[in-house]
Amino acid sequence: MLLPAEGQEFGKYQLLDRIAVGGMAELYRARMTAAAGVTRHVVIKKILPHYAGNSDFVSMFINEARIAVGLSHGNIAQVLDFGEVDGEYYLALEFVHGQTLSRVMRRARNKELRVLPVPLALRVAIDMLQGLAYAHNRLDESGRPLHIIHRDVSPQNVLLGYEGQVKLVDFGIARARMASRLESEETAAQGKYLYFAPEQARGRELDSRTDIFAAGVVLYEMLCGKLPWQGERMEVLERIARGDFPPPRAVNPGLPVELERIILTAMAVEREQRYPTAQAFSEALEKYLHTVVPDFPGSALAHFMAYLFESELVSEGRPIRLPPDFLAQLDLWGKGPLEPPPRPPSLSRIPTLAPPPPVRPEPPRKRSWLPPWVVLGVPALALLVATGILLSNEEDATFDVEITSTPQGASVWVDGQLQPAHTPTLIPLSADREHLLEVHAIGMESWSQRVQAEEGTTLAVRAQLRPARPPASLKSSTGTTTQASAQRLAYEGRFPLPNFELRAAGHAFRVPPSSAARLRLDPSRTYSLRTEGTLKHGHPAGATLSTVAYYLEGGTALRARESFGLVGPEEIRVRNAFALYLFVPDATTADNTGSIRVHVRETQSDTGVTVMVDARQHAVTPRLEESFTLTGLDAATTYEVRLRDTARPAQTRGVEGEAVGRVLVLQDKGCVAPEGGAWKKGPPAQVVETGRATRFSGVTSLRFTFPDDDLEDNAGGLPVEVRLVAGPRPEGC
Repeated sequence: MLLPAEGQEFGKYQLLDRIAVGGMAELYRARMTAAAGVTRHVVIKKILPHYAGNSDFVSMFINEARIAVGLSHGNIAQVLDFGEVDGEYYLALEFVHGQTLSRVMRRARNKELRVLPVPLALRVAIDMLQGLAYAHNRLDESGRPLHIIHRDVSPQNVLLGYEGQVKLVDFGIARARMASRLESEETAAQGKYLYFAPEQARGRELDSRTDIFAAGVVLYEMLCGKLPWQGERMEVLERIARGDFPPPRAVNPGLPVELERIILTAMAVEREQRYPTAQAFSEALEKYLHTVVPDFPGSALAHFMAYLFESELVSEGRPIRLPPDFLAQLDLWGKGPLEPPPRPPSLSRIPTLAPPPPVRPEPPRKRSWLPPWVVLGVPALALLVATGILLSNEEDATFDVEITSTPQGASVWVDGQLQPAHTPTLIPLSADREHLLEVHAIGMESWSQRVQAEEGTTLAVRAQLRPARPPASLKSSTGTTTQASAQRLAYEGRFPLPNFELRAAGHAFRVPPSSAARLRLDPSRTYSLRTEGTLKHGHPAGATLSTVAYYLEGGTALRARESFGLVGPEEIRVRNAFALYLFVPDATTADNTGSIRVHVRETQSDTGVTVMVDARQHAVTPRLEESFTLTGLDAATTYEVRLRDTARPAQTRGVEGEAVGRVLVLQDKGCVAPEGGAWKKGPPAQVVETGRATRFSGVTSLRFTFPDDDLEDNAGGLPVEVRLVAGPRPEGC
């Protein structure tokens, strides 16, 4: 949903923008204005419209409010207000300026940290457990235990603030003594099943130790870089019930034995074998942390967040200055296991004193005779070694490059090869040729420079990286400033521009907050999509269209290449998605009329719904800074567009995800035909893929963009080649 720049009124709040949509509720960043003009940023959580009429869900939402309003702890996001506006129930939550733990782990992987450094992971887990311990021990006004259980402890529900705070959020399916038995039964199956405890998987009665198991799974994921299980829901639940998962050290051999023991205790199948309380689990981790890192600084987590999200903070006008020794310390933490010092032997195990056994001299070793061919070969071998040394000395003529960057911690590529260290770093290079240096950081423009120097010298190179999406304030109101013109060049070019690169971080737009029609899906099921009817579009004048664009929001099982496309009367199938977005991609929407029906059918049960996509209400036009626009095209000429993958292809689902390999191209008017196909009147947009040439005719500009739901994990680029094609302009264009 696109909100006005000044916000949308919602009771005493101004909704500024929608920041997330869950299965049953949506979150908005909002502003509250108190007396004397004092303002405060909050998060508004309200029920989605199609759940507002569900009395059971509304009761659960009100129950959440009753629980959460009474919780006041430094490691729990504070609920500030609860109410109803025009029939919509809402919660006003403390605004935590930071990121979810799930996004932190994903960004760390993008910076080639497969696992979180042990001290930082322990600090997050300790604070998370402190919040759980507080909630588990809450009493009502009569002094009776409330028996609060979170039931949904997961990385998505742990917020890490940029100042180093750790906040547990979303008690939406928590159960307290005040909750009715009916509510308890209906919510028992909720939560993220990958973090279920065995008793939760079996559908049995839960207690606070259920949260302890889930916290152990979160710690496992932080320290092993992956969950202990993956797969379909029923398969995973069976494995959870059996305790069937690889021990932490089988996934991360560098993990200390003592730390593995703590994790396995928290994740014991039988709850009686787990830590009895969240406080006991927290104390075990605290003791281990202070044993291996007794001087662990309290500011380390804040520095780590700044290291991971420096580009976001810089774009907000908050320059980051990391302590000089932090990156060195981070590298040290990540190099090897942090083992506690050896324990002194217990008194019961000290052996009785006795005279030492006599030391027997070793018998003289027999002389080993070498075969004659080895002896004869020694002079020849010496000659070969000497020759090799001389040759290697000639080849090892090197110079050093001391490369730094702003922001720090960027990845470095030399001649197309990724280097193991991040900036700042010192790299030896061969002095016999020129080298290409490239520096990349998530959310920043790529930087490159060619270097060559004499043997034995050291070059100091600094890469000043710029945010991939420049703030709107950089553009001059008169359009005459050089800086604004330079920024515009990143998003616009004029033909002839035969080759250019689309950047996944800079030429993408977020679909979820747009005006697209949205439908919830079950990621474990397969759906078929097809359109029925047509809508009118001014492309060309009076043209009727039977296709619309779709975007899928999903987890790691959803491939980037399958996340968006076009759907028409011919049925297509989609899967691994929990939300479907349908929209009309268009460069100009004022001349659109009518609507089109999209039939969404679940293939196994053969049940479905119909979504009406309106030509104007659901039209989406990416902004200039969310795309690359190629202008200067001749409507009487035919152009061929090809995409090419590179060693660092465009990736829209993190650096571990597959290359997206396709792009959405919006055209103002014209015709489209795939290679070898017949010319026909085309839609206002076309999906162009690698390995296939696509032709455009009758157009004066093309706008390239990547539909996405999270721009922060995007990386890499997709080279584009545009060339003229011989042949007359197709008839009818």
